Amino acid sequence: MSEHYGKVRLKLQFPTGTGIASASATLPYPWAESSIQPVQGLLTRIYGPVMEGGVTLKAAIAEVLAVSDHKSEEVVTPWPGIFTAFKNYKLTQGNRIAETTFDASYGRYLSVALAHLQGRKAAQTGKDLTRRVLAQQRVNQKSGIKQGEALTPWIEMPKSRLECCLAIKKFVEFAVSEHRQPQAFLIPPKDYLELRGADGKRRKKAVLTDDEMMELIQLLPESWGNVVKISRVFGVRPWEISFIKRANNDDGEPQLRVIKGKTYNNRAGVKEETEPRWLEPVAVNGTTFDLVKIWDRLSLPPTVSGKTLGSYLRRLSYWQELVKEYEARGEWLRPYSFRDTFSVRAHSFNISDTNIAQAMGHTVEVHHRSYRTSEWKAVRNAFAQAS
Repeated sequence: MSEHYGKVRLKLQFPTGTGIASASATLPYPWAESSIQPVQGLLTRIYGPVMEGGVTLKAAIAEVLAVSDHKSEEVVTPWPGIFTAFKNYKLTQGNRIAETTFDASYGRYLSVALAHLQGRKAAQTGKDLTRRVLAQQRVNQKSGIKQGEALTPWIEMPKSRLECCLAIKKFVEFAVSEHRQPQAFLIPPKDYLELRGADGKRRKKAVLTDDEMMELIQLLPESWGNVVKISRVFGVRPWEISFIKRANNDDGEPQLRVIKGKTYNNRAGVKEETEPRWLEPVAVNGTTFDLVKIWDRLSLPPTVSGKTLGSYLRRLSYWQELVKEYEARGEWLRPYSFRDTFSVRAHSFNISDTNIAQAMGHTVEVHHRSYRTSEWKAVRNAFAQAS
């Protein structure tokens, strides 16, 4: 190999009589250390066909890199550069996701993928790369008593497995189409379905009783107790609490209103926000805690989100007990369960699906797909009354 106008030049020479003609070709890689790995990968793939004499050097290179004659001089971007370009694309174009969303949905998987795309034993196909990342042994890197503990590989976690496969699939498609990486990194549909596995069964979300809600409220400090009251009485998302204001409705009566909608992607991939909405209460053991009346005097934490609420709830031994109890029933208890509890209680009053969905800030389709609308006790009671 040698340098040829800033790129890698490959020259093969064979003794007379071997039946293989000497040849040379300029590769679409810069003359730099970062090109060592992709050049080695290319040589590994073309060695057999060329040495067998069944294909010329240039034809073998073109087949592996899937480049046409007029693009043969284009440079293949090294993988770290592709990662940077892919991240920039996701943050600034298309759906324009937030950096935190990128880190959660792409970054954690692709950081592992990068390690398998470089070095002497780098992955040479998208299928192999995905398998390696899914099976990667991981450890808890967060500071604390659990730091260093082994974590479950993504291949054993249905939701993470699906997310990992999708992240790598999109990344390698971007690498091939925009940065001239070999077509071998594209993952055929059949292989992709095999890699992602069966979809994980959706976990049944817990619905708390009113007595359990009251117990939680009493055990929490006032500010966090107020968060739980608001979450359960009005069925709001935790982050929405920071955007609730009191105003007079069309009847001139004071009512609470969420002034900021949830951001979502429409069918065309364009970001939109749901409309601001009036909040409707569903009492807990007959009380709404006068939340509308005392709203402006209500003590609340400086930052409210599902994460901060969950962090505080997990400190309570009572919450830990509830998590175990509901888990034993096959149900998933989390802070968002307050919203599902609101949904079930509202349905128990025979309020229409359309009105409940509007009060919760989503469509009827989303409501039925993502939220609980009944529990077995209510079902039994309804049939008992009908009988």
